[in-house]
Amino acid sequence: MFAATSSSGKATTGRVAGFVGAMMLAAAQVPAATATPDVTVRYADLDLTTATGAEQLYERIHRAALEVCPSVSFMEVQRHAAAERCLNEVVAHAVNSIASPRLAAVYAAHTHHGAA
Repeated sequence: MFAATSSSGKATTGRVAGFVGAMMLAAAQVPAATATPDVTVRYADLDLTTATGAEQLYERIHRAALEVCPSVSFMEVQRHAAAERCLNEVVAHAVNSIASPRLAAVYAAHTHHGAA
């Protein structure tokens, strides 16, 4: 899950947590006692009103989602599909948690959903 926090009225950090990753643990047949990781994504240094800043934040979110969701070989079709769903859902949730039209547009371009 991604939850933005603010500092002086400006969103500066967020956390990508494994809410979908927890679902993936069952699908991946990983012991339930395994902790789901949280990853903090910092973006106070980015200007989300620019295409460059939004693109950089998207890449940070995507990298964080890769840490949260299980990595599975594409040869394991069902588990790979579940891991891809995890990645897509975590990134979508993080992007939707940040009120940035530019970030939404970058996300749409990367996922081929058209401009948001």
